[in-house]
Amino acid sequence: MACHNKTLDLMASKLGLGDEDKVLSKAAEFERLLQTKSTAGSNMSDTGKVVICLDLAASIVGIGLDVKTVIKYSGWKPSIYSNNKKIIENLLELNSNKLSVPLLCVTLQCGEVQNLAERILQEYRKQAKMAMDLNLPQYACMAVYQACRISKVRVSKSKVIEKSRLRPAQWTKLDADWAKLVDSKFAAVNKKTKPTKKAVADEIEEPMEVDEIKPVDNQAEPQIEPYEVWKQRMLKKAHKELKELENSEKRKNITPRKSPRKTPQKFVPYQSPAKVNGVRLLFPTSCLK
Repeated sequence: MACHNKTLDLMASKLGLGDEDKVLSKAAEFERLLQTKSTAGSNMSDTGKVVICLDLAASIVGIGLDVKTVIKYSGWKPSIYSNNKKIIENLLELNSNKLSVPLLCVTLQCGEVQNLAERILQEYRKQAKMAMDLNLPQYACMAVYQACRISKVRVSKSKVIEKSRLRPAQWTKLDADWAKLVDSKFAAVNKKTKPTKKAVADEIEEPMEVDEIKPVDNQAEPQIEPYEVWKQRMLKKAHKELKELENSEKRKNITPRKSPRKTPQKFVPYQSPAKVNGVRLLFPTSCLK
């Protein structure tokens, strides 16, 4: 076995890759390339970088690793490990599906700001005080976002942040840095030109058609009813109301006729026995004859 970094050998043995020379040499190559790259991954721990290099090397060689074990030895949470792995893939140029400005503009349906976003990205590269890998997704996302901002093109900010793979706090900090540059260099680029006289003339609203209001004829004065006609009408009305009142009073005073009370008859199932000479007979007298 070739002599490698102690951390690399230790992590390889824990992941069961101690005897895989191809994986170890590939991971060592990745580690050396990371050292020559920009400081984009400088906030990562050395152990975590080594574990990611081993993971990437194993996947290239065709050896599967247990994801939970890999994340455990990296010392990161699953979400942080996944994010850092994507960053290292971009630094090592292993990710074929890189997020570019044209691709992002197509995804967000804002193709009209593509040229401006690419110029903003190039200007940021010139103004950067340190070497940066602008192939990382956050830079393309920030360039497109700033171009949409000054062009007043509406895009979903949550989708842009999701594509950038940054946390909201990291996005806010990066946004503040880019906003200063963009406002000073590109704020006046996308200002709308003054409209020409012809354009202004076209925008003048046509006079609204107003319906003509026809003059309202003076309403004729109501005809006055002759006194005699009015008198007869009122008398008929009073006579009718009086008659209805008398009929209602009559209906109230009439009491319903009660049927004569009938004396209830006693039910006699049989006749009382006849008495003969003071003696009550229990049989009819006809039998004595």
